[in-house]
Amino acid sequence: MESLKERYGSGVNLLRECLTRLSSDGLVIAEGQKGFHVASFSIQKMEELTRLRILLETDGARASFENGDMEWESNLVAAHHKLEHVESKMRENIDEYFMMWHRCDYEFHAALIGACQSELHMHYHRQIYDQFRQFVVMELRTEGFRGKYVVDEHHAVLEAALNRDLQACVDALEAHLGGFLRRMRENNTHKKQ
Repeated sequence: MESLKERYGSGVNLLRECLTRLSSDGLVIAEGQKGFHVASFSIQKMEELTRLRILLETDGARASFENGDMEWESNLVAAHHKLEHVESKMRENIDEYFMMWHRCDYEFHAALIGACQSELHMHYHRQIYDQFRQFVVMELRTEGFRGKYVVDEHHAVLEAALNRDLQACVDALEAHLGGFLRRMRENNTHKKQ
């Protein structure tokens, strides 16, 4: 707690409250009298998060395709436009644009399922998104930004959604989200060799 107090210039009670909230979202682990630590990274956990994220986003997309109107499409296109712009900036300077990219990426994926008409669905999607994002940040820090590949993957999701082609959207989401898991497995295999 002392190092966190110094780093963030905050009191222990506020820090403890923040860590407790992060713990309830699965981003940190609370251990009795030992305190808190960052949730562990494992391939098994990434497999579970990937499966849940694909499930939530494909089901949310299906419902949005049924319920979405021009407003939903406009929100999705606008979110994609912002994301694409920030992704071009990420190629220049990851550190400077990371937080904006993180926000815009979430806005795009949330816009995709934004017409699902379920606050509960949106709530759990956000929780799984944030846990999944910890692995994305780890990859970004070790491997760098994947640039054009990410841009193309998001564009494929957008095109499928605008065409309301559920199978194409499922395929695009599986390629996009499953890619993180595939690369994590490959990196783990290389480290063992």
